[in-house]
Amino acid sequence: MVQHDEQPVDDSATRPARRGWRIAAIALTVVLVLALAYVWVTRKSIADNYIAAELKRMDLPATYEVAAIGPDEQVIRNLVVGPRDRPDLTVAEVRVRTRLRFGFPGIGRITLVRPRLYGAVHGGKPSFGSLDKVLFTGSKEPFRLPDLDIGIKDGRALIRSDFGAVGIKVAGKGKLRGGFDGEVAAIAPRLDVQGCRLADASIYGRLTVASERPRFVGPVRLAEVSCAAQGAMLKQAALAADVTFDRRLDGGDGKLRLATGSGAMPQGTLDALGGTATFSYRARALNARFDVEVRRLAAAHARAERLAVSGRLRSAQGFANVQVEADAEGNGLAGGPALDRALAQAQASGEGTLIAPLLGQMRSAFARESRSSTLDGAFMARRGPEGISVVVPRAALHGSSGQSLLAVSRVQVLARAQGLPMISGNFVTGGAGVPRIGGRMERANDGSLVLRAQMPEYRAGDASLAMPRMAVVQARSGAIGFTGELLASGGLPGGRARNMLLPVDGRWDDGTIELWLACTEIRFDELAVASLTLDRRRLTVCPPRSRPLLRFAGGRLSVAGGLAQLDLAGRLGSTPIRLASGPVGFAYPGIITARGVDVLLGPPATASRFRIANLSARAGRDLAGSFDGSDVSLYAVPLDLHEVRGTWRYAGGVLSLGQGSFRLEDREPVDRFQPVVARDATLTLRDNVIDAVALMREPATDRAVVLATIRHDLSRGSGHADLAVQDITFDDKLQPETLTRLALGVIANTRGTVRGNGRIDWNEAGVTSTGSFTTDKLDFAAAFGPVQGVAGTIRFTDLLGLVTAPDQQLRVASINPGIEVNDGAITYALQPGMVIAVNGGTWPFVGGTLRLLPTRMAIGTDAVQNYTLQVTGADAALFVQRLELANLNATGIFDGTLPLVFDQNGGRIEGGLLKSRPPGGNVSYVGELTYKDLSTMANFAFDTLRSLNYRQMSVGMNGALEGEILTRLSFSGVSQGEGASKNFLTRRIAKLPIQFNVNLRAPFFQLVTSFKSLYDPAFVRDPRTLGLIDASGKPITSPVLPTVKSVDPAKNTVQPSASETMP
Repeated sequence: MVQHDEQPVDDSATRPARRGWRIAAIALTVVLVLALAYVWVTRKSIADNYIAAELKRMDLPATYEVAAIGPDEQVIRNLVVGPRDRPDLTVAEVRVRTRLRFGFPGIGRITLVRPRLYGAVHGGKPSFGSLDKVLFTGSKEPFRLPDLDIGIKDGRALIRSDFGAVGIKVAGKGKLRGGFDGEVAAIAPRLDVQGCRLADASIYGRLTVASERPRFVGPVRLAEVSCAAQGAMLKQAALAADVTFDRRLDGGDGKLRLATGSGAMPQGTLDALGGTATFSYRARALNARFDVEVRRLAAAHARAERLAVSGRLRSAQGFANVQVEADAEGNGLAGGPALDRALAQAQASGEGTLIAPLLGQMRSAFARESRSSTLDGAFMARRGPEGISVVVPRAALHGSSGQSLLAVSRVQVLARAQGLPMISGNFVTGGAGVPRIGGRMERANDGSLVLRAQMPEYRAGDASLAMPRMAVVQARSGAIGFTGELLASGGLPGGRARNMLLPVDGRWDDGTIELWLACTEIRFDELAVASLTLDRRRLTVCPPRSRPLLRFAGGRLSVAGGLAQLDLAGRLGSTPIRLASGPVGFAYPGIITARGVDVLLGPPATASRFRIANLSARAGRDLAGSFDGSDVSLYAVPLDLHEVRGTWRYAGGVLSLGQGSFRLEDREPVDRFQPVVARDATLTLRDNVIDAVALMREPATDRAVVLATIRHDLSRGSGHADLAVQDITFDDKLQPETLTRLALGVIANTRGTVRGNGRIDWNEAGVTSTGSFTTDKLDFAAAFGPVQGVAGTIRFTDLLGLVTAPDQQLRVASINPGIEVNDGAITYALQPGMVIAVNGGTWPFVGGTLRLLPTRMAIGTDAVQNYTLQVTGADAALFVQRLELANLNATGIFDGTLPLVFDQNGGRIEGGLLKSRPPGGNVSYVGELTYKDLSTMANFAFDTLRSLNYRQMSVGMNGALEGEILTRLSFSGVSQGEGASKNFLTRRIAKLPIQFNVNLRAPFFQLVTSFKSLYDPAFVRDPRTLGLIDASGKPITSPVLPTVKSVDPAKNTVQPSASETMP
């Protein structure tokens, strides 16, 4: 240190200088005091000018009131920023504390009392009106919380957004970069976010800041979240959050705990969802560990009592790349109600087929094994630009028994934005009552994925299904091809199969499915449809060239294929059947055609045959088509159908035939009836029962003959046909021989009506037929004369064989074989072999009885038919009266027979003989002689023979009914009767044994009138009516008649030969 010697000071010199400094200091102090006083006095004006200038610099429209300016606190009240009618910010009071820092004043705590902030978020962009130019400056500087000490009392905000309005409340105090401690709450009564509605959303928690990192601790609650379009809903969701944000608010970490009430999703529900998670999010990357649990999950096709997933989630570049690694476990897993309903419906719809018992056993196994089932597995999932991939290293579902129901391993699924998903991995199913299916998917050298699977026989009762092989190939393009075989035994719709081997071959590409790309051979050991059973056969079905047999694309199904021929054999019930055809083609939509269908039903010797020349159908919603050129020949029914044609339709399990037409013919060598036709016939096949209706018509006249109503049960091989005949009228257009040639030559010129009913029944025991037919009045001409008034009912016990019950009876009003007889009855029966057994016929006849003796006659043959008419007790007097012989009287009672014989040459009488009963009778002429030119001897003889008594008289008749009848009248024991001329000569002659023999030759129907013409010329016929001359009087050549046996003169002369030489 430098030391200076002290020098004496001259006080007089320094005293004025000191006085000037003091004066200056006092003056400065006075000035400062005055300035401070001025500032203090004008402090509000100064502050107002400063604030106004600052607001103007920031271009903020605002109004305010400076309430107080103090050394340690400044107060502004009623701050309004923005339009006064719709302000962006209002603050009831702003308090700014002043604090000294290093001797200099600074801003301390800023307290906002009742601040109200109004903003909006539209299109993801926030806006606070006029405050945007202050808040969003576009600065590139990293975000940092302001270095302010803030106090907020009853702060509130209202934010309106595209999703709804959100109300916010904030209270707290402290430094924003560290030390702030407050509470924050927000509520949104309703938010609509991407089609989902959030009801009563709220946030309440504690908000603190430490080291410039805000931290929120509190719950986030939602009363309900519902997404109507997605069918999802979640109730009473609460998320307990503890989140700490980074300094720049671009990341953070935290803990979450979730608990919800019940929820719903498409085709599923859950009772509760809970879990915990810890996470961190920085640099657009998320790392999280989670543990999520679902209680009582019930989806459409699956359900679980508990399902838990725990693992780790990572994301990068926001959420453009996401990776999840997790373990899964659960219990009580089972098929959902929709799956069970689908299986139950499939089982019900497959009732009677092999599907029903197989699905029934499978459902029982699933129900049994799912009671205490468990799931254990792990998976990894990734989402990135290439798509979504899922990898399952292992997973297994175990049933109550502990057996594995489903196990998968090394499963990988890759779903790209375009194309089909690519899948690889192994799987195997099993367990008691569950089909065991094993498969493996792997990638081939060409990059395609190949799945090979097989299923050994899965059996339930007598139903079984096996998949010997199945290969599915997925190309790199995503297209899938498959080929394999199914082996089935058991029931089929309407039948059953045994060891049916069905190849499966096809492909699936871009929503298009194609099956059976080449000819496919279907094999079976036995195939039964309804009551049809086919023996072992192979059928080769081929698609069209360059097309699949079946194709499904764009929601449309198309089928096309064909068979070169059919050659099938088997049994229909217990009846052998063989089915053959020409080419068969089918298409859907389109037509089905078959040519030359030939069906043989029954053993070869007794087979019924069905031939269909052309069969076609159009396949649409229903099958419908037509057929023609068909013939049906039923062995059991001796009737044949020809030229059968019509339409057919198959819908709702019912086969219907309509507009049917055919010709019905008798198959017997000798037709029992002529062909009849039918049109508009109908037939239905429902539940193995055939119902048919056809009205048969006579083709020439188109008259209805018989209405046939038929029912046949294919399963039992039995049925019946009801035949209804409603008043067939015979007239000049329709005759019995028109319907049956058996009537030809038997009856003709028929007039009248016939009605009745018939029934044909058939079953495995055979065919029976019955019928009953009635006429009230039938007239016709028979070989032996006209018949009128035939009435009665004929009852058939074998209608097809024309066999009746015994003792059928017809009433006959009149029959006139030359002498009319009335009120008779014929008893008869039709017997097998077309034989009529006549038991007899009876008519009253001139005081006696005319009987047709029992006989048998064959119909429709050339065999000789014999009839015998027996006359008993015929009164000659009534006979003469019946013949209206007014000049002739006769007495006597006659008996005898008239044998009638019919053959191919016609009818004739052979050996007809009538004899008088004792004591004989009388024949007398009571009229006048009409021939005046007789000689004297002739007149004498006539007078002598005017009345003759006889002891015996016989009438012999022989000859053709169509030709001449030789009638021999023989009188023995002859004597003059009363009224005859008597003299010596006659008395002498009376003592001699006299016999008169008289021969008459005349046509049978002219015989009686010829006899009458002997006495009365009025009965001489016009030769034109007899066909002897024509209308001009020229002779008509008579037809050649059958040769009649010559008459032996020795036996048939009028007198014995000895008298011929007498004078």
